[in-house]
Amino acid sequence: MGYKKAPKKNISLANPRFTDAELDQLFENVLLDDEPHLEAICPDGDRPALKEHDSEECYRLCWQLLERGVNIPDFRRLVLTIIRRGGTEDAEEKQAFKYARARFKHIRFACANMDERHRYPWSVNLVTSLMGHMQDAFKNRQKGKTILWGALLWAALMPPFYNIVRWQLADFRPASVSSLMTYFADQNRKIKTALKEDKVTGHKFHNIRKIISRRISFNDTLRVIHPANWNHQMSFYLATINGLMGDMHDELVEKQIRGEQDYTQFAFPIPDSILSRLKTLLKLGETGF
Repeated sequence: MGYKKAPKKNISLANPRFTDAELDQLFENVLLDDEPHLEAICPDGDRPALKEHDSEECYRLCWQLLERGVNIPDFRRLVLTIIRRGGTEDAEEKQAFKYARARFKHIRFACANMDERHRYPWSVNLVTSLMGHMQDAFKNRQKGKTILWGALLWAALMPPFYNIVRWQLADFRPASVSSLMTYFADQNRKIKTALKEDKVTGHKFHNIRKIISRRISFNDTLRVIHPANWNHQMSFYLATINGLMGDMHDELVEKQIRGEQDYTQFAFPIPDSILSRLKTLLKLGETGF
């Protein structure tokens, strides 16, 4: 599906400068975006109207969260330290890696949500994916894979390549409200199509979850810019779906690793605790979400 193009214009991402409190609030939202709140309900009524500059402000906030929150030379040294050991059991190192990856994931989602092209820049996607592979490797004490993925990540964080990342992040083209709504409607249709089948594979299940992850990323950013009660309620509701789906996806991956079931072939019904919430979200989407 095509999206309405916005005219290219020069945008400062470093200014206006958000406060430390605003960045801290966004990062807190990010860290809690998969925490289930089983009592959370989908907010009633129409969401607060989006404004034409929302995509620009939200993206600037996400960009500053990364730019001011991750010192790339320091992070590169952390990656090298973990490579040399073939892993890490140090809680502070694990947390530093997790927090850096969370910021990269958030800016990657921001590119898909808030840029008129609604896609991941390839360099940003590569770095973020390498971080995920390395983190999975050292969490599972896989020394060889930790070194392999770590070496690739370390190289991607070096100036020649990372300059491409910076350039692609700076090449931001803000989505119009119309483009945002068209994109969200398209994503809703993809979920709706997947739910028409009685059963889904692990791969299809994960694709649905990725849409939810992008949606909560958008909402968590928006509620820092516009802290309306509707936006807060929606984030809690989306976090519940995201968390429930994340827990189930972890189980699917573990079964694949143990050889108990094929991730891409074995089909299963989506549990009602997830399915009912997805259907409620889709009904709300009919009014413009």
